[in-house]
Amino acid sequence: MLKKIWQWIKTHFLTRKFITFGIIGVMNTAISLAVYKLFYDVYLAGPFWSNTAGFITASIFSYFANALFTFKPKNRNAMQFSVVMGVFLVRLLTSNGLTTLFDYIMLHGFHADYTTNSYLNLVAPFFASALLIPIAYFALDFVFRKTDYKKQGK
Repeated sequence: MLKKIWQWIKTHFLTRKFITFGIIGVMNTAISLAVYKLFYDVYLAGPFWSNTAGFITASIFSYFANALFTFKPKNRNAMQFSVVMGVFLVRLLTSNGLTTLFDYIMLHGFHADYTTNSYLNLVAPFFASALLIPIAYFALDFVFRKTDYKKQGK
């Protein structure tokens, strides 16, 4: 049983493609967290709007970086971009819910004091992002494969 699980992990996650996705994901997370911190601390936007701003910025970066380096479709098109952004929208809604929940837990469950350590407010969006990475990988892999086609008549 463990051998089958290890084989599945090796086949799906220990690949060049997934590692590239992971590296882009780290960069994507850094962008998202930087924008989150800016909106949370400077604009006092709260976890929902701060996460939304960070997520949108990072999603646009993620689409182009993953198209170039991870999934490498032969043809990028408006349909592909739209479907990827749809996947990101579902991920955004899930991420916002998780970020708000984790922020609440940090403040009320762990009594985190963001004024003494301003980087504590990054814990919530970090965990929300980390939980969604494997799901995003499989969803984007599927979308890039299904939308990589030439337009008719060209």
